[in-house]
Amino acid sequence: MYRNIIGAALVSVAHIVSSSGNGSAPDIISQLQGQGYQVQINGQPSGGLSQCTVTDVHQAMPIAYVDLDCTSND
Repeated sequence: MYRNIIGAALVSVAHIVSSSGNGSAPDIISQLQGQGYQVQINGQPSGGLSQCTVTDVHQAMPIAYVDLDCTSND
């Protein structure tokens, strides 16, 4: 039973990243928090999360590790 729940959560998070198109960091982080995850950010936001995209998400319940790409547009 727990495998099914965990599997569904993983598919849901993968769907968030792939369906977002641009991997908007604020949107994905908000969705993960809405699913009950504590979010740990991997990357250095320079200028705020809105300048970042999500490249990957790793789950270790209750934490979701979110990898960011925060390339500067300067």
